[in-house]
Amino acid sequence: MFYVFEIANNHQGCVARAKKIINEFKKLKDTYHLQAAIKLQFRQLNYFIHPDFIESDLKLIKRFKSTELQKNEFKEIVNHIHDSGFISMSTPFDEESLHWFDDLNISIIKVASCSIDDWPLLRGVCKKNKKIIISTAGATMQDLQKVYNLFKINKKDFVFMHCVAEYPTPLSHSNLNRITQIKKNFSDIEIGLSTHESPKTESVAPLATALGCTILEKHVGVGELNDYSYTAQEMVPVIEGVIKAESAMYYKNRNEIETSSLKALKRGTYVRFDLERGSKIKEEDVFYAMPLQDNQLDASQVDNIVGNILIKNLKANSAITKKDLEQKIDEKAVSKIIKKAKNKLKEASITVNSGEEAEISAHYGLENFNEYGAVIINKINREFCKKLIIVSEGQMHPCHYHIKKEEAFELLYGDCCLNLNKTKIQMKIGTPVLIKRGSKHSFSSRAGCVIEEVSTTHIQGDSIYEDPTINSYKLSERKIKLKL
Repeated sequence: MFYVFEIANNHQGCVARAKKIINEFKKLKDTYHLQAAIKLQFRQLNYFIHPDFIESDLKLIKRFKSTELQKNEFKEIVNHIHDSGFISMSTPFDEESLHWFDDLNISIIKVASCSIDDWPLLRGVCKKNKKIIISTAGATMQDLQKVYNLFKINKKDFVFMHCVAEYPTPLSHSNLNRITQIKKNFSDIEIGLSTHESPKTESVAPLATALGCTILEKHVGVGELNDYSYTAQEMVPVIEGVIKAESAMYYKNRNEIETSSLKALKRGTYVRFDLERGSKIKEEDVFYAMPLQDNQLDASQVDNIVGNILIKNLKANSAITKKDLEQKIDEKAVSKIIKKAKNKLKEASITVNSGEEAEISAHYGLENFNEYGAVIINKINREFCKKLIIVSEGQMHPCHYHIKKEEAFELLYGDCCLNLNKTKIQMKIGTPVLIKRGSKHSFSSRAGCVIEEVSTTHIQGDSIYEDPTINSYKLSERKIKLKL
């Protein structure tokens, strides 16, 4: 989870107070090893407010004026944000404020819900080379589609954040089902939650995490706060709840206890009669019984057994293993996998040439490819190597490391969670991640992704998998090489 701690007006127009908030949340960040940003708000009041109303008693205008900070004061705060190990982020409410993002080296632009159809501002945001996070309170799916189209056409890295503009938001008004709707309609971008619930109620953040949100924004501060802002101490149960939800969701490595308990109950496949090498196995030639022995094919694999050819003699009552059978490639399955990969490349606007070398990595066989594997296009392999890795929705590439190869991954399209040396990294488009020799890593995608891998020379057999079952297979048994 990426956390956004929104200071908003809680700094009360005071640099020292802003620094105090940052210091309090730095302790929280360091304790829980969080990836986090501190968020500010930029308004050029002489531009943002009509001159006839600048001295009015309107509630919001009075608040904005009482908490106003000058550019040099914001610079001091931003420097403290960076020195404290946070990413800097701010919400511009007018075009003039956009100039400050480059001047103050702000990393992320946040678009407030009230600005989601402010087209002059949005077009200005599109001109900035920044990551963009967009709150969606009050917007229809048609509104979001227009915003999505604008930022896609301009090739921006952006996120939609589910939000309810009610301060504080009662639990019954959280409308978390909208997260699912946004994910369904915009499956190739990250989805987050900007929540305004009271710290006196139980947080919906763990539920949002379970629904697939990867960013959480909360209004924060110190001392006496409004009804929807949190102190650092009040954020503790929220963070711990999110951590529990993530641990329940994203553990996709095969569980040895679960696997062994299920194997103990499965029926293995045995031959009924003596069968000679070259025999085509018929249904009446086999039976299914406990126990399931090591490397034996079980009853779930009957369609890969019946009709296949034996490559060795088997005595009656012998177990059938994969190595006893002629290895055939399921052409229909391969064709379906390649078609799906090409569609993902098309979605990402990535062109590949006819005849390029590719391979299907099926770590546990084609029958389990939807869960474990990837399609890899080998672009070049000399002193340096370049590949494209296409991961389908819900698919995982199992944990492994390289003895000789050092590589860097860059997300080109979609979403990818990289687990590097037991640290989860939600990859960002355009931000390479270095994977050093010997570093254990796995990666997965919720909605599918395309990754560019640049590395030193690729050497066959240099990938060592954490699961010894994968290492026991020959390369030819878990990789299908082909040309596009």
